[in-house]
Amino acid sequence: MEKLRTLLVANRGEIAVRICKTAKKLNIKTIAIYSDADSASQHVREADEAVLLAGSNSTAYTDEKNIIDIAKEKKADGIIPGYGFLSENPHFARLVGEAGIVWVGPSPEVIDEFGIKHVARGLAEKASVPIVPGTKGLVDDEDAAAKAAEDIGFPVMLKATGGGGGMGLVTCNTAKEVCDGFKTVQSRGKTLFKNSGVFIERYYPASHHIEVQVFGNGQGQAIHFGERECSIQRRHQKVIEECPSPFVEKYPELRKKLGDAAVQLAESIKYGSAGTIEYLVDDESGDFFFLEMNTRLQVEHGITELCYGVDLVELMLKQADAQLTGKGGLDGTFLKNMLASGPSGAAIEARIYAENPLKDYAPSPGLLQKVEWKDVPGSRIDTWVFTGSRITPNYDPLIAKAMVHSSSRDEAVAGIKKLLTESSICGPPTNLEFLAEIMDDPKFKAGTTITNFLQTFKYVPHAIDVISPGAYTLIQDLPARPTVGKGIPHSGPMDPLAFQIANMLVGNPRGKEGLEITLNGPELRFLTATIVSLCGAPMETSLDGEEFPMWTKVRIEAGQKLKVGKTIGGGCRSYLAVFGGFPEVADYFGSKSTSPLVAIGGYQGRALAPGDLLRTAARLPDDFKPVSLPENLRPVYNSHWEIKAMVGPHDEGFLLPEDIEMIYDTKWKISHNASRSGIRLVGPVPKWARKDGGEGGAHPSNLIEFGYPLGTLNWTGDDPCIFPVDAPNFGGFVSSTTVIRAEWWKLGQLKAGNTLKYVRVGLKDALRKREKLNTFLDTVEHAIKSGERFDKIEKLQGCHVDFHEDDIGKAVVLEKECDGHIPRVRYRQGGDDHLIVEYGSENFDINHRCRVTALENALRSSSTPSHIKENLIDTVGCCTTLLVFYDGLALPRKGLLDHLQTIENRLGDLRSTKVPTRLFKLPITFESKAQTEATERYMTNQRPHAPYLPDNLAFVAKNNAFTPQQLKDIYLTGKLMAVEVGFFCGNTCSLPVDPRQRMSCPKMNPSRVFTPEGTVSWGGSCMSIYPVDSPGGYQMTGRTVPCWDYYGWKKGFSAGCPWLFKDFDILTFYQVSELEMDVLLLEFRTGKYEFQYEDVEFDMGEHNKLLEDTADEVKEVRKRQAAAQEEMVKAENESLERWRREKAENQVDEGTVEKLLEDPMIISVVAPVDANVWKVEVVEGKDVFEGTTIVVLEAMKLEIAVKTPDDVVAALKDAKVQVEKMLVKPGDTVQAGGHICLLRKE
Repeated sequence: MEKLRTLLVANRGEIAVRICKTAKKLNIKTIAIYSDADSASQHVREADEAVLLAGSNSTAYTDEKNIIDIAKEKKADGIIPGYGFLSENPHFARLVGEAGIVWVGPSPEVIDEFGIKHVARGLAEKASVPIVPGTKGLVDDEDAAAKAAEDIGFPVMLKATGGGGGMGLVTCNTAKEVCDGFKTVQSRGKTLFKNSGVFIERYYPASHHIEVQVFGNGQGQAIHFGERECSIQRRHQKVIEECPSPFVEKYPELRKKLGDAAVQLAESIKYGSAGTIEYLVDDESGDFFFLEMNTRLQVEHGITELCYGVDLVELMLKQADAQLTGKGGLDGTFLKNMLASGPSGAAIEARIYAENPLKDYAPSPGLLQKVEWKDVPGSRIDTWVFTGSRITPNYDPLIAKAMVHSSSRDEAVAGIKKLLTESSICGPPTNLEFLAEIMDDPKFKAGTTITNFLQTFKYVPHAIDVISPGAYTLIQDLPARPTVGKGIPHSGPMDPLAFQIANMLVGNPRGKEGLEITLNGPELRFLTATIVSLCGAPMETSLDGEEFPMWTKVRIEAGQKLKVGKTIGGGCRSYLAVFGGFPEVADYFGSKSTSPLVAIGGYQGRALAPGDLLRTAARLPDDFKPVSLPENLRPVYNSHWEIKAMVGPHDEGFLLPEDIEMIYDTKWKISHNASRSGIRLVGPVPKWARKDGGEGGAHPSNLIEFGYPLGTLNWTGDDPCIFPVDAPNFGGFVSSTTVIRAEWWKLGQLKAGNTLKYVRVGLKDALRKREKLNTFLDTVEHAIKSGERFDKIEKLQGCHVDFHEDDIGKAVVLEKECDGHIPRVRYRQGGDDHLIVEYGSENFDINHRCRVTALENALRSSSTPSHIKENLIDTVGCCTTLLVFYDGLALPRKGLLDHLQTIENRLGDLRSTKVPTRLFKLPITFESKAQTEATERYMTNQRPHAPYLPDNLAFVAKNNAFTPQQLKDIYLTGKLMAVEVGFFCGNTCSLPVDPRQRMSCPKMNPSRVFTPEGTVSWGGSCMSIYPVDSPGGYQMTGRTVPCWDYYGWKKGFSAGCPWLFKDFDILTFYQVSELEMDVLLLEFRTGKYEFQYEDVEFDMGEHNKLLEDTADEVKEVRKRQAAAQEEMVKAENESLERWRREKAENQVDEGTVEKLLEDPMIISVVAPVDANVWKVEVVEGKDVFEGTTIVVLEAMKLEIAVKTPDDVVAALKDAKVQVEKMLVKPGDTVQAGGHICLLRKE
């Protein structure tokens, strides 16, 4: 290239990516432009430089002035428009030229002429190219149009002269239809193309849409690169294209006629660059007529490139370079020498869209949770997406153009079919299956498809249409993600017992993904036949209005509707297993389970919503034999539960013996705040065995962070909460009584208002109980598969008695006192599958973190016996503890303890060791508009006054006897060590290495509903970086670049490691302005930000010397901090008491809620997500109707209107419904599935 050195690509998506590839091949620097919605698009990273467009997402790519200003600023030599947007805009092309920049495309005059369809017809006719019989020019009104149509002969097509892309076209068969359609086309032309002109052409229903690729040098010389068949269209939009045309292949002389006519037209107008002449070809006679000329690069240009060995974009750029150098265009001889005698082989292109076939193929925006392309010989994928991309509603939903080139058409058809069926795109609905079925159609295989082909092509997706989603319906599987950690929840079904039996009944593997239905179920339409089973808590369920049996294998036929209503007894969750599961739901770390709290897995990382489409298995077993689990073997779901539990990790020393007895003696109530992430209990308050939490915090429930066992009773202050499968994996609150694994399924059935009593057992009891559960499941599965009788199977649930056969043991199962510089180590039990190794005496000490790291590494090393490694599920390392999650049934606790002690003895004294780690240099700003807005929203909607409001940073400083500037200096001069990575989404808690810089502060109460990603915060004794936009309670003190990437495509991450930091990483900060941070955050979102770090060694010897040298100074710091904190605690208590008093005035007590829920005429409205109540739109005693907004919630800066539920809409047909009791008010926080409002049917 002589002068074209820098190129601005004025487009997005796959065409922008494709252009960048050729430009790089030619050593041309590329400038990409992108809208905010396209920040993560691949073209942004493919380009050498990328510029964010100003303005709205919908208009950004057509802002002519902005784009030219960017081109000038970046000293672009050329602008290439691709297709769509400004590609055929003569005004923009002229502005480009006037700016002294070359337009990579034909001249503005040619674009102008061929943009007016009736003018283009005249130019074609003048060049002796056959045109479709029609009007000579425009028609003025309906009467003239009707008369012209009668003269031409029906059927006819009305066309907007300024139209394109299949828009502005209406087919008519009578004069009346012409009159009716005229105004429609005229209006569309005026609205869409700013040209109301209409002309008429004869319509050929049995015809082919065939186009010829031309290239001209702008000096009267042009060539063609053969034809493409584009007859398979929907609403005049191409779906599948071929090169060469199978129709033309049958008539070899036709190719020459089509090509010669196209070249003749191109040369007559001195066409320069790539263009396409489109023809209508009669299927019977082979006669062809000019339709239009596309004065741009065509979407389907790739199949021509494959068959003719040419790079059309390269030719376009060389033509533009020749224009820049004053040559006018490419040399004519060079161009003519490229003319080929015909195509080499055959190529087929399929346009893959995110579109919903049930909604007339409407666009279906959403997250692409998995994108994997099958590697087929001769394939080419032009795309802009990848796993983690998001199809937005702002633009065309094209995902990719899939092409296959082979030596013959039959091979190309087989290749593209293989590519379509074996590629995987998981997320919103796509047309992959639709395209693949076209490949099997006899007409397509024979190459005889015409433009009306899709009108008779029948396609029914193998899928379930979600008509209404129910209260909270999730996709879950087993074993879910127990081995991942780092803030990725365990996930999986809350009740694994009912879930597994449902899968057994339909013939699935036990862990196959199914639907978890909570409280009130979905209405589902089955588009094709399938086999299902619904197991769990009894629910009102019907199939096409007839009662549907639970715990039974049922075949559902195509078109039938399954409606799962509300629970009608004890329990709150049921599970719908579907044969074959949901094949197009993506795996995330090997599981399809949904963790909606962190937007991971399942269908779009959320609960189901209306209009979702769940793909199902295409094939069912040939033999269907109904089977039902006998009534006596089904679990019993009561309103009162007795649940077996073991001694928890902190039963002694933290809680008094009388507190422990209180836990087992109490009949606990289940709060209406019960969810997958925590089941809150209502009952008495412990007296506690200590007055505070030491270095863990001011309350006796506070601890230095440790890994949480699943099923544990976690005390957040005086409030008890059971931690199920979606709970955080570590935190800083005391954990006591822990539910044994065999009873986890009961946790999934605890419903608001139920009662619970713990039954004390020991380890042996727990393991025997689990063996019994496993035996029950094994024998049930055997009976289902073999067809044998169920009468020999022992019932799972027996009568609970309040005694245990085994010694229940102590919280600390083993202890080794300190020995010189080797700290004390305690081994705490956490149920039958968890063990906590704890160093020291509840004090923050990097020596302990060093030891935890060494222990964890040794436990996972090759020196650990295989029978131990194979049964290790996960480990969670914190500052002073290591949680070991293991399979207690396969690995005896004693064997694990013995090995841990062996490792401990080998570790020795680590006080002078050097630990390999990484030193990060991170930007930080102390000004953040996003954080200010979050605080203002908190004060408006949650808590109006508190010592930490409105300035969190000032509060943290004052709480620790520092000035705000001193606090900032700690960030800017100190080093912070990552001591815990996890909680949710790789949240990283760090401790200042220098003890003089260590601080402590309480968290916000209540927590915020929104915290901006990258927030640098302080809570307890640690600094934390918020990895994603999320709720949170740590005090916001600054902002940096986030430390999490869900799908690992950004720099510094990978698919297997979406978290950035590792234990023992060292974090340092340098200050930037808010504006500079905005730029860095933009770089991060586009994937261009590169984290700065270096590999170093942390010298424990030097650190321990620092501890000795500063001991006296640290004591003085702690003394000042204690005094400051005492003052702040007093202020917080006063503020908290005042705020609670204000809230209590309108508080609805639990007993009232429970009593009302027992009434069959009461319908509960529940929260769809964890959120803050922003507005209450109804009042008690008033009627509600279909579509009535009950409340408006705020979650993650989104306003969510909670409207009249489906079961209320159904009730409205027969009765009046009124608001009985509002349970929330503005400022309240609600959890997903929590009660918002109670309605009464009259």
